[in-house]
Amino acid sequence: MKLYLRPVTIFDERIVDDFAKEHYALNEKIEAGDCSLILGKTYDEYENFYDWYKAEEKLDQEILKKGQVGCSTYLVLSKEDDYLIALLDIRHSLEYKHGEVYGHIGIDIRPTERNKGHYKEILKLSLELARNYKIEKIVIACEYTNIPSKRGIEHVFGKDYKTIPVEGTYYLVYEKEITKED
Repeated sequence: MKLYLRPVTIFDERIVDDFAKEHYALNEKIEAGDCSLILGKTYDEYENFYDWYKAEEKLDQEILKKGQVGCSTYLVLSKEDDYLIALLDIRHSLEYKHGEVYGHIGIDIRPTERNKGHYKEILKLSLELARNYKIEKIVIACEYTNIPSKRGIEHVFGKDYKTIPVEGTYYLVYEKEITKED
């Protein structure tokens, strides 16, 4: 299945709510792809889609509060039927709390679309997108116990990583220079 990215818009309420409901049915929160790392609030903590979207829009336009960095949210959709596969964050810099560990990229894949090989393709699309934000060395991480993410990251970033403890767990932190070939 081929995927493509587009920025989230004010007209995406239905598909984002559908995505969220699938998480909630499994007692999961949306862990990434909603700039929650920067905002300190997850999608389910907003009154409604519109409030969430306005907060996201401010980060995208870099209308920031102290301790925040620019962050853009993208929908990852299937080319064949525009089905929402994942949400993707691109954090414009690492100048936020534990940014050097959490990195530039946040991805949350719809539960029913996990383990289908989408993660690697999304990472490749992320590298292309990072150039638009003038990111020269991209950083991504996963918890040491997240073996599917580790495998996907290593497929695109290679096997070199640093193990860094943060907030009671360990993160595997990968870096990649972005070149024209990526």
